[in-house]
Amino acid sequence: MSGEKNRQKARPGRESGFVLLIVLWWLSLLLFVAAQMAAASRSAVAVSANIRGNAVAAAEADAAANEAIFQVIAQRWKADGSIHPVRGPLGVAEVRIEDEAGRVDPNVAPPLLMQGLLRQCGAGAKPAAELAAAIVAWRSPDLLQAAGTADPARYPAAGRPYLPPHSRFVSVDELGLVAGMTGGLLDCLAPHMTVYGLTVPSPQTTTDPVILRALAEAYPYDPDQTVAETVPDVTVIRLTVTARDRNGSRFRRVAVVRVVPAEPEDRFIFKVLAWEEAPG
Repeated sequence: MSGEKNRQKARPGRESGFVLLIVLWWLSLLLFVAAQMAAASRSAVAVSANIRGNAVAAAEADAAANEAIFQVIAQRWKADGSIHPVRGPLGVAEVRIEDEAGRVDPNVAPPLLMQGLLRQCGAGAKPAAELAAAIVAWRSPDLLQAAGTADPARYPAAGRPYLPPHSRFVSVDELGLVAGMTGGLLDCLAPHMTVYGLTVPSPQTTTDPVILRALAEAYPYDPDQTVAETVPDVTVIRLTVTARDRNGSRFRRVAVVRVVPAEPEDRFIFKVLAWEEAPG
């Protein structure tokens, strides 16, 4: 009987210990859930802050780009590669203004200049000549095709299910579709190209060392490159804007803007040709 009484006395103690374990387990679970919720809240707040900061920096960049356009139109700022600071209500931006005429436009560039630029990017003499001819064939209407400028059979032979469209390039990336173009060559060419300039650069209109070397190779007996004539008299500028808000969020905008009409009948203050977010 005494043993039974001892067991009955011990049972409430065991049950109390078991209940305590359950309570502690639930407390641990609640603390874990609370910690996860707090972490999720902090993460959501951080994401919201990043989104807000990016939006503020983007607004500052766009405001600075528009400020630069009007400063150029008013002839207070020049498209000479200089950097202009622009302070806004919620951040600061830096604007670099460049003349697109300083880049090579594949829509109007002479084959010799394209060859020289391709050579500067590492292409051999023969591949550079063939690729320059293919670029000219891509952009030229059928009626203007000269005999032997390019071989359209190269496209199906290379497994490309298309032929040259015989129309202007609408982006620099489109050069990658030309037969013979490689990713490495395109990466090298891209910083020196534009599809908005409608001009052929000369030593008087560009400071790009790669283009200057290409011009010297293309026209070795013409130091002033008088052969490289400007096609139409237009003014197109490139704006590279880097903006930061007060908390350090960063946004980069690249815009290409025509500030002088290409045709006499065109009536506008300015025309945006490209308005893109840029990495970095």
